[in-house]
Amino acid sequence: MNKSLSTIAVDLTPVLPGGENGGSKVFVLELLSRLAKIKPETRFVLLTQAASHEELSTLDRSNVRRLMVIGPVVSNLLRPGFRGFAARVLPHLPARLGSAVRRLGYGFNAALNGSGSVARLRNMGADLLFCPFTAPNYFEPGIPAVCTIYDLQYKTYPEFFTGGDDVAHRDRMFIAACRRATALAAISDYSREAAITHGGLDPARIRTIYLRMAHRISPRVEHDQAVLNRLGLIPRRYLIYPANFWKHKNHEMLLTAFGMACREGLAVDVKLVCTGAPGARREWLTSAARTMSLGDRVIFPGYLPNEELAALMGSCRGMVFPSLYEGFGLPVIEAMAAGVPVACSNVTSLPEVAADAALLFDPRIPTQIAQAMVTLLDDKAIRTRLIEAGQQRAKEFSDTDRMAREYWELFQYAVNNQKYDNLMSGAYPDGWVGSSLTVEVASTASAQTVQISFSAPGWLPQRKVAIQVSLGGKLQGSPHKVDRGANVALSLPVEPAGGCYELKISPTFVPARSRYGDDQRELSLMLQSCRILHADGEIIELFAGKISA
Repeated sequence: MNKSLSTIAVDLTPVLPGGENGGSKVFVLELLSRLAKIKPETRFVLLTQAASHEELSTLDRSNVRRLMVIGPVVSNLLRPGFRGFAARVLPHLPARLGSAVRRLGYGFNAALNGSGSVARLRNMGADLLFCPFTAPNYFEPGIPAVCTIYDLQYKTYPEFFTGGDDVAHRDRMFIAACRRATALAAISDYSREAAITHGGLDPARIRTIYLRMAHRISPRVEHDQAVLNRLGLIPRRYLIYPANFWKHKNHEMLLTAFGMACREGLAVDVKLVCTGAPGARREWLTSAARTMSLGDRVIFPGYLPNEELAALMGSCRGMVFPSLYEGFGLPVIEAMAAGVPVACSNVTSLPEVAADAALLFDPRIPTQIAQAMVTLLDDKAIRTRLIEAGQQRAKEFSDTDRMAREYWELFQYAVNNQKYDNLMSGAYPDGWVGSSLTVEVASTASAQTVQISFSAPGWLPQRKVAIQVSLGGKLQGSPHKVDRGANVALSLPVEPAGGCYELKISPTFVPARSRYGDDQRELSLMLQSCRILHADGEIIELFAGKISA
């Protein structure tokens, strides 16, 4: 019998304004809209940061609410003026999370929340944590988690990332997902196999769930042509490449190939449109196009809203997609659904997604890219075949509700197949505990015991502190009472299958409000030790040091 999923927490703190998240943001917003629609009885709590909190209001429903967990002080670091500062400071934060430009808010947030001292999910009654941007930053022991894996590009092309810190961050993110997620979703078979290989995953824990979103751009809708007029484009006289200007998108080779095609007689009125969020690489590519005497033939319109992108896509002659690495390649399917012929790379996930409905080329050979562009423009028979095959292929990726149902099935699998690890959360590094402490215990061949020791400093404002123990959500006897100035040691048995203990501690106090300095944390007792004792005598220390009060 499936367990109830009444509340799902969704980590959207990595979402940035505009298009800096690329296709992953498009996918996540569509998926959540569909999930909320097909499961109206489930409450979805979206964890957000200030920079994108208001933009995400489009997801608001009667069963969807946003909860800002990164305030403006942190998110303001995302402004361009602070990026140089972040590049110098962020690598030295404890978790070393994020690149300075695209992932600062995400990484800084993880660093701030890394102690696990805030039982945010448990306090909101979450039955599951969904991490659609991979990293389980808000993971709490005892609450199943589902993570989405997009790709492992950093394994294949580490040189495309901003130094060793960015690669190390991505590796930690992936390892954390493999270790902590109860179940994982991969966006293609290619990404799934890569995750199994590099993460040592049990194949049963990770499923391929395709991005079934081909419908976003429709061939039957009359689009507003104002964007074409603004950019000086003639319908059917340009090719399009919709991609952010990340290095793996291979814009340099595309410009080289386009220049070759122009020199070999490509009609002078044919242009190349490269959409994507503005940034230093776009400026560099714009300069490169001018140097190659292509300045008036290559258009860089920047990030475009869906309506304008749809208009550009619907009126182009074809899409060329020379990416070196894709976990899926959503624009390829979107173009096919819109009746646009496609030429794309023959590497990573793209042959799996495009099948025989696209011209395939080696993205490292500019002559092949140039020939593909000429074919898209001039060979009517091949264009007709690609359009027909593309529309048939797109039908296989058009059922967004099916995608949402597949995720829901994965959520159900996760809550019914919860795995345990040896973890503790709820204690600050200095030993203070807030209103709860959670201890998760992995399965073993024999019985085991959790041993926890607390102290109540003699200066506490409250005379007594109560500890109520629960195992798997069920109360375990009466509360344990600790007098001010005393210690308490708890010995909690665990079955070989493992389990999760939660200790609710009350009352709490805020030192700054009780004239004990300026500490604003909500505190209760000091943790002296927390360990797991196996029947064979093995001891696993989760917290040690007997910190004195």
